[in-house]
Amino acid sequence: MLKCPVKTHHLYKFKHNNRLFIADLDKFQLVEVNQIAWDVVELSPMLETEELIAHLSQTYSKELVLETLELLSDFQSTDVIFYLHPWIPPPDSKNDRLRIYVPQGRNEWFLDPESISAGTNVALYHTTQSLSKFADIYFSAKTEEEIAPGIYTIGLSGNELKESPQRFNQRLKQIGINGILAHQNYGAYELFPFFREVALPIIVQNHAPRGHAGQAINTTLLHHSLMRPYDAFTSPSDSVAKFYSKFVGDTRHFHTNPNGVDSETFKPLDKSEAKATIAEIVQDKRIEDGLTVGFLSRFQPEKGAHIFIQLAEMHPDLLFLVGGRFLLRPTYEKLPDNLIYVGFLPRTQLPVLYNAFDIYCFPSMAAEETFGLTLLEAMACGVPPVVPRFDGLPDVVGDAGVIVPAQEFSEDMAGFAAYVSPAELSKGVTSLLEDSIRHELGKKARDRAVTFTWDNNAKRLIQLFEELNQIRKHQRTAPDMSVAFVPHFDAFQHQIESRALLLNLTSFLESPLQVKRGYVQTMEEGLALTLLKRHTPRQVEAVLTHIFEDVSNAAKVVERVQNFLNALA
Repeated sequence: MLKCPVKTHHLYKFKHNNRLFIADLDKFQLVEVNQIAWDVVELSPMLETEELIAHLSQTYSKELVLETLELLSDFQSTDVIFYLHPWIPPPDSKNDRLRIYVPQGRNEWFLDPESISAGTNVALYHTTQSLSKFADIYFSAKTEEEIAPGIYTIGLSGNELKESPQRFNQRLKQIGINGILAHQNYGAYELFPFFREVALPIIVQNHAPRGHAGQAINTTLLHHSLMRPYDAFTSPSDSVAKFYSKFVGDTRHFHTNPNGVDSETFKPLDKSEAKATIAEIVQDKRIEDGLTVGFLSRFQPEKGAHIFIQLAEMHPDLLFLVGGRFLLRPTYEKLPDNLIYVGFLPRTQLPVLYNAFDIYCFPSMAAEETFGLTLLEAMACGVPPVVPRFDGLPDVVGDAGVIVPAQEFSEDMAGFAAYVSPAELSKGVTSLLEDSIRHELGKKARDRAVTFTWDNNAKRLIQLFEELNQIRKHQRTAPDMSVAFVPHFDAFQHQIESRALLLNLTSFLESPLQVKRGYVQTMEEGLALTLLKRHTPRQVEAVLTHIFEDVSNAAKVVERVQNFLNALA
């Protein structure tokens, strides 16, 4: 039986030739109904089920009313006319909270934190939680409901955008969406229609700017080429914009927004007790008294597993603890006796594991290492780190740890983007063996880590959305500049050159056969003026880079032409 009150889809009810119809505009379905079904649909959002039955029983028999409610519940079960679950009304439209739509659904972003291991998924989870304090978040889903304070699901999907951009945009407008927040997966292109069809700021979080044999780079470059002046990438460290400056002349779409850490959960604990707890878990009493060097991540080659093993072999007097999933080949030779595999622990136990470390060594050379979330968590627990000078790791450590030299590759190789030698890491570890130095740097690591918060991450996203909306608000349409590409005679050089002529900048210079010196442009400028009518500036930059074979010159031409058009808009 239909349970009321229940929210209906966007409906249009009409009569034709004495027949009654309900058009479900959300589902593009037309349903013919009788008069009582028509009345039930009309009253269902306003009355409780018992009230509705009592009210309609004054006009129809109670049996007919109950039969109609059963029939309409069948429609609800197929998500026609009614939503499958009661829709919790969104917050008061008068408030000033931003409303942000996440098109990729809730599965990647809204997981049980205890089931998460990958750093990117941890970041997405905390982004959602903190962002909901300052904005209302709407995930794509089949049902519409409130799943947590400030977090909702709505019945929209990228497929519906492809089917009907107008209806999709109308739905976003009804909800009052101010911006779109997405996460870029390598090789995923579901965001492309949004850049073409949705005139709202789009922020794409990029936690993996390279790797996967170049696929991640190509995906990022393709998204970048489609971005409008009011779209943006965010990444957790400056290393991403620096890396992409090799490929594009204008990196203004790249914005740094560091990850955070829960400094109340990840904090210094009694080190003796932490070591005793881990010693009990792995049944190895050596941990209680020995000086330990820790590693927490997937224990696999590009994360530095083999380097860490070599480091253990170089320091037989120290203990090396490994936490996380062990992903080396089963045939790997016998591990050194002083390397202890703790295993994969739930996140609730990670603060104890970090506190069992005296030194945190993170020799990752992975192509996706933009930040190092476990690095920040270890620092928050007061553990001084040793890391290679590679990608975003130095941005996290700052002056609160030891950073050793590394060799960065021009192209990633089987997941590797750099190399750090065990000898350099060994020097870093050795420099922290003295208690006073280690304790002082551990305190400094804690002080630095607490400045990285998820609330700051969320506030920066809100600020960026507001900035992008201002850019969108002040976007003006440039004039339609007609350009003629013609041979041009240089009277001084006595030779023919190819030039681009502006034909309609003024009323008296609209002929390609100009007697006077007209508005003669370079071919590159004329090409940019022509292409900007239908393509984004970044796409035009790519075309000119092909011509110039120099991305900096191409970027300068595009910027010059854009400034010219802005002056005329």
